[in-house]
Amino acid sequence: MTTKAAFSSEEWNLLRILPALVSSGVSAADPSGIIGAVKEAAAGATGLIGSLRQGAGHELLGAMLEDRSTPGTPDPKTLLGEGDRRQQMENLKSAVLAHVAEAMELLGRKAAPEEADAYRHLILGVAEKAASAAKEGGFLGFGGERVSGAEHAFLDEVKNALGLA
Repeated sequence: MTTKAAFSSEEWNLLRILPALVSSGVSAADPSGIIGAVKEAAAGATGLIGSLRQGAGHELLGAMLEDRSTPGTPDPKTLLGEGDRRQQMENLKSAVLAHVAEAMELLGRKAAPEEADAYRHLILGVAEKAASAAKEGGFLGFGGERVSGAEHAFLDEVKNALGLA
């Protein structure tokens, strides 16, 4: 089984902050304003807690659930990079996908296969919950679609980075 002790503090931080980063990536895939971003972030957070509780039988997810410390967040300027708003959203999505791939490589080296698989599905679940939290393309709550084409495309990229494609 895989415990927190198997990871350096930087590695553990990556595993703990990745769900929030993935929620941010979903928001960046199809920005829907402040209300939509808040809904997506909240859905990602509640999805994370629910998934951790369900997966607490896996030592890795149980350790993540028990860890009440606040994970360190990456520098926003590093995640967003240079450019206009559109380019910064693309930079954010790319940075998130790189972090997903890094986490999966890390778990491939240090975690039991069933623990890595549980984490993989936790990340996908968070991404899917965030994507379906707010309608995209509507007006004043009318019309629009629950998961936009751009969000579907980002979810496919997340699946690929997780090794689920």
